[in-house]
Amino acid sequence: MPVTIGQTIGEAEYTTIRSGIVLVMGTPGGTGAGASGYNQSIASSAVSPGDKITATAWNTLKTDIDKAYTHQVGSAPSPALATVNTDSGITKTIHDALETATNFIKDAGNRFTIGSGQSTTVSASSKTKTNWNGTQIHDITFTWASANAVKAFFNAGGKLVLSSTLSYTGSEAKTLDWQSTVAGPGVVTMNHVSVSKTGASGTVINDGYYDLDTTARYLVSKTGTNPYSENDYQIEARSITNGVRIRLIYRDDDTGDQTGLGPPEDENVQGTLTSALSYIRPTGSNVQTDAPTIAFGATNTFT
Repeated sequence: MPVTIGQTIGEAEYTTIRSGIVLVMGTPGGTGAGASGYNQSIASSAVSPGDKITATAWNTLKTDIDKAYTHQVGSAPSPALATVNTDSGITKTIHDALETATNFIKDAGNRFTIGSGQSTTVSASSKTKTNWNGTQIHDITFTWASANAVKAFFNAGGKLVLSSTLSYTGSEAKTLDWQSTVAGPGVVTMNHVSVSKTGASGTVINDGYYDLDTTARYLVSKTGTNPYSENDYQIEARSITNGVRIRLIYRDDDTGDQTGLGPPEDENVQGTLTSALSYIRPTGSNVQTDAPTIAFGATNTFT
């Protein structure tokens, strides 16, 4: 809390502010909306009760706060946090500004955000299919070096981004229906606790990374329209050791439709189906999380 004029500002006040930095920048802990920790090195050092807090200690604390704040917002606090010039130079104004900035960055509404310029979007796997039928699966695993590394990725605002498009300009009815089906959800994004889509149709199950377990669950589903309602496009996710497995499933269960004399015709899907997975990774001089290793899962049919 803010200090009063005339109050001694020392170890207790320093430690209170630093504990907020450790929560945000330190070792990951908690789950879901209560998760925290970017797994970063912390410049400021812990001190013991009764220790004198030097100007250097206050300034390294300021450095930690600036990094966390800039990562979340995209720019440093404004007005800028003051640098302490002498060991006795910490004032109420300086202390309260440090505390206010720390309270901001540790708030659950800000902890999982990434400011402009603080991330990199990386393609994980983009594959195509042409002239296909039956069930096709784009099966990809995202694996980090440790449990803390994957938690830090999502805690710092990392996301997985999934999308499908079917490029086709003809008039074949089933292909046109598939084109509409995969376009329905649009771009699907999974963060630490939720899933969002840019498209106007498709069912979304609002489960993020911390909701996953080893049983696959559908994040998004969209079925075709009559007479192709047996076809469906689904995205499923499950947790794996130190990571996430994502499968984009294109299930063409249509057995054929009567188009004239003779048996029903089960036509192939034409055009070019593109299935793409990417990730938004927290990067830069303020916060940088580890990148995942990308591999095909056992059921992948895209090459």
